[in-house]
Amino acid sequence: MDADLRRQYGEEFLRRGVVHPITHTLDLALGCLCTAIVARRVGDSQLAAQLDRLAQQWRKAFDPETGLLVDSAYYEGGKWNYSFRLLPDMDSRIQLAGGADRFLEKLDAFFGYGAEPVQQVGERPSVDELADGFALDRFQGLNNEPDMEAPWCYHYLGRPDRTAEVVHAALTNQFGLGRGGLPGNDDSGGLSSWYVWASLGLFPVAGQNLYLLNAPSVRSARLVLGATELALETSGFVEPESDGPVQYVQSVTFNGEPLDGTWLPASAIHSGGELHFKLGPEASGWGRSSRPPSISAREEPG
Repeated sequence: MDADLRRQYGEEFLRRGVVHPITHTLDLALGCLCTAIVARRVGDSQLAAQLDRLAQQWRKAFDPETGLLVDSAYYEGGKWNYSFRLLPDMDSRIQLAGGADRFLEKLDAFFGYGAEPVQQVGERPSVDELADGFALDRFQGLNNEPDMEAPWCYHYLGRPDRTAEVVHAALTNQFGLGRGGLPGNDDSGGLSSWYVWASLGLFPVAGQNLYLLNAPSVRSARLVLGATELALETSGFVEPESDGPVQYVQSVTFNGEPLDGTWLPASAIHSGGELHFKLGPEASGWGRSSRPPSISAREEPG
């Protein structure tokens, strides 16, 4: 074993067989789950069952005592930044963290709810300023891809109003048309695609046939999807601005039918039609009693 790892994490931690960085555990578990779905679709039930077992390993990446990922080596972030990825089985993830109330408490702390405002760095921040920001263990202004999904964790707690607040703040404060218009390196189009999806009020969940819904930051849009077209329309829309009022979803209809849930399957999106958001200045009851579906890897019989 590497001597530095022994000093940093201790012999007992390493003897337990924990792989570093621990984020590989989440990546491999998701890959196994997705591959199991493909294997089952083509009729290879034996391979699917094997991959299902491996997909369950994501639980070993988390510490039930803290509700966060275990101590590990993390790239361009800390365990807080990596702890709020959208997992296919978010219901189990929330229970592992101690339940909805405890998970909400951790998520609110990550986004700074109830904390003192932080001093924004200047155009050319010093190393010390950057280190101070890193030490906050907070949502890092989207310059770091691992926590891009974190604002939508609130959907799984019945709090889409929190998603609206965080996304509004990011869109209006972190993006612009001048120098520094992107809050970091646009790795493979990651930041720009985040901006587009967030502006449309849609967010795709990796590994699932699922789009999460949120207040759009544009009045209307048209998405051409092959031979079909999806129209995004709003009512009560107010042009978003930095430090301006947050727009909250009051209700949503898809092709004229009301949606109580805060999501749509990708198959519905690709079928086209009209998705209409009614917006308002106050948080509503929309999405409070519903949760997006979670996928649990299948347990091996017996």
